[in-house]
Amino acid sequence: MKNSRLIAFGLSALLLAGCATPYDTDRDSFWSFGKGFEVTPLAQDTWQISFIGNENTDRTLARNYLLHKAAELAKGAGYPYFALRGEQNFRDQTGSTSGIGYSSNDFLYGTGSTITETTVMVEVIGMNEKPTERNLSVYESDFVLNSVDVRS
Repeated sequence: MKNSRLIAFGLSALLLAGCATPYDTDRDSFWSFGKGFEVTPLAQDTWQISFIGNENTDRTLARNYLLHKAAELAKGAGYPYFALRGEQNFRDQTGSTSGIGYSSNDFLYGTGSTITETTVMVEVIGMNEKPTERNLSVYESDFVLNSVDVRS
């Protein structure tokens, strides 16, 4: 019984490892492994959103996640429009190494791995009206929620 649970857990972990980070992942969750969203309120109408995706989450999907999350926040706070400021979108590589050495028999062992992560961060400003100035990209909350696909 114990072995079957361990095997089931291992298979589940393998299946999840092959998927992009899901949209509804909260970075503070134990099972997120440091991936997902973190939202920081900066003012009544302003939030900072950051998202870290795993190696199967590309930049386009990560940006769609960010737009959808921004629209959710704006609409939830009663703002029909929102603007993005200071958007950053990165594809980072992180790595780890380990090693064991033994000098009398010249036994050495080492491993290394590189993981690619997608990181996006932006400041979101909720707006009651669409400004007339053209130097600011303004989005309609309802339109984004209905048209931006967040399925991985």
